[in-house]
Amino acid sequence: MAQELMVREFRPDASDLSAVVHQVADANGNPCALVRLGLAVPDASFEGDIIKADPKDGEYWIYMPEGSNWLNVKTSQYVPLRYDFPEAVKANTTYVLNVMPKPQEKKGLGDVVPVTLPARAAASIGGMAADQGQPVTFNMIKVKSGMYKMGATPEQESHEGDEQPVHWVTISKDFYIGETEVTQELWEYVMNSNPSVIKDPQLPVTNVSWNDAKEFIRALNQITRVRFRLPTEAEWEYAARGGHQAGHFKYSGSNTAEEVGYWYINSSSRPNPVKSLKPNELGIYDMSGNVWELCEDYKNDYPKKDVVDQFGSTPGKNRVRRGGGWDSENVDQLRNAYRRRVEENMRERSTGFRLVLTTD
Repeated sequence: MAQELMVREFRPDASDLSAVVHQVADANGNPCALVRLGLAVPDASFEGDIIKADPKDGEYWIYMPEGSNWLNVKTSQYVPLRYDFPEAVKANTTYVLNVMPKPQEKKGLGDVVPVTLPARAAASIGGMAADQGQPVTFNMIKVKSGMYKMGATPEQESHEGDEQPVHWVTISKDFYIGETEVTQELWEYVMNSNPSVIKDPQLPVTNVSWNDAKEFIRALNQITRVRFRLPTEAEWEYAARGGHQAGHFKYSGSNTAEEVGYWYINSSSRPNPVKSLKPNELGIYDMSGNVWELCEDYKNDYPKKDVVDQFGSTPGKNRVRRGGGWDSENVDQLRNAYRRRVEENMRERSTGFRLVLTTD
């Protein structure tokens, strides 16, 4: 069943002169209003007093005659949305209209999968562990397949060259991603060690390299008899943006970094316990800030065309890490699209990782 859309924001933007600079006239030669609709789907169509509708990067520019007061939005992915403007639009004025998938009142069965590791026993996936000492439990969040625009989309307000070109990426299969970064509790259970400088079971494990993360995953897979791995960079960004429930935020779940992520301003110069700030639209925590998160890919240039299941496969010196960390002095590093390289053997006090569970 298709998901419903809801309006998150509608307002005139006096600072945006696009309606004047890129003026379009109505049938009577009068200048139109411009409605900038934030909706990252490739096949939207519209009904109402529409003079012209142009797709842009992650949005649509819809020109309407002065006095227009409603708009229908249709896509293959969502239930049609009719929106009645709170007031009729005015000529030569730019309006911002942001929509997002309507939040579900309940998570569906299987949206959260608990993984329980009882004391040195096989894992129970999605069920209860046997009473064998103190189990370690962590949650994996389902991310449904879909497509999105990857890179420096408008809300990212970015001029970083490695986030270009913006391109459509299709994630062809559902996957599960860690509700949190791998904690020290989980690392110690699997590896019988703890490389973190500041130690606490509910802090993310840090001071680990890409090679260390791969060694941990091999050991975890032997214990659980299922297949965990690092996320691809495309999967990571899709999940950070909220997947099929994306609200088109600058950071993972908010346009205000401090609501969802720890960085230099609010971290007290240290990593912080997981799940202590707001989650994003999918219920995933800390994808912005706290610790940088390692991805499977090499850090390649972005493709110049739309791709399916993008993966940086061209070998090089560097892998990818995402999300920013507690010691990031520039909040820009917490953005959903921000990319940073890391050598495979490099360990840093603000770098950790998050798991993906493969189900096929």
